[in-house]
Amino acid sequence: MADEVIVLTGIKETMDALKQFDKAAAKKFNKVINDELTSAERKADNLVVQFTNPVYGTPMRGWRKTPATNPRTRGGAGWPAWDVGAIQAGITKSRAQGKVRGDFTTSAGALINKDPAGAIFEVAGRRGNASRNQFIRYLSNSFGKASRLIWAVVDKDKEAIQRRVAAALEDAKKTLQNNLNSRS
Repeated sequence: MADEVIVLTGIKETMDALKQFDKAAAKKFNKVINDELTSAERKADNLVVQFTNPVYGTPMRGWRKTPATNPRTRGGAGWPAWDVGAIQAGITKSRAQGKVRGDFTTSAGALINKDPAGAIFEVAGRRGNASRNQFIRYLSNSFGKASRLIWAVVDKDKEAIQRRVAAALEDAKKTLQNNLNSRS
């Protein structure tokens, strides 16, 4: 997972003002965000299939494909079954505004892994001592360090995504400024 964050200032304010003056320009900016999210979502879906071993039907031998019949872990839910379709359906886009960090920044969009098996596969080994846990050691050795699905896609294409979103925001700001200049 990348530690660097690009900060685009004025997204919410620009979009709120732009919606009043030029709805087509606001739609154009939203389309760029949605296209980037859709592209990353599709790539993450492809990784789920790529990481599924064709012999076992799961990423690793022993990860069951059916839900636990006698669940005793994870708050009574049991260990989540590996279901490629459910994991792909659990990878969703979000445009919800919310505080991302402590400095009141908000996200323009996000991918979320809502499926329990997908989330475990994604982040297993991010915290703690991975050398003591055979499951995490196997995932790390076979599929790389934590951040294997969504974050892997976003980290790989991060610079291009940031460049396209920043360019779209600058274009939206210019359109808004032109509209404001023409009205005064």
